[in-house]
Amino acid sequence: MPKQVRRNAPKPRPKPTTEDGMMLLQVAQLAALRGVHDASNWVWSDEFIPDYAEFVKKHPRGSEGYGKARLVATHYETVGTLWKNKLINADLLFDWLLVTGVWDRMKGFVLGERRQAGQPKLGENFQKMAAAQARSMR
Repeated sequence: MPKQVRRNAPKPRPKPTTEDGMMLLQVAQLAALRGVHDASNWVWSDEFIPDYAEFVKKHPRGSEGYGKARLVATHYETVGTLWKNKLINADLLFDWLLVTGVWDRMKGFVLGERRQAGQPKLGENFQKMAAAQARSMR
């Protein structure tokens, strides 16, 4: 009798490799060089306003606060692009970063920027990566 294959069975994910670890370390180094950690701390402070309309009233484009939020969003979009193109192992990435938490905190900002710029793809890799991590946590 032929072996039955479940159509909806999840595909096994490859184990992280040394190369995946090196990529993760390079991303961490880039984040450190760009000041992402300090900007992330600011995003988690009371200064950051999750609602985009309120945020830009207090932190308009060109302000230090807007720049910090933009830096964090850009960092996660970069990581999301690596993830989307399978250049970094998802299990290793999701073990390292709580993408869903950052997305939940910054969603209003990213989606507000997307609407304001009229660019439907702005931040989409960050958003998709957060959704994938949420699915993996179920």
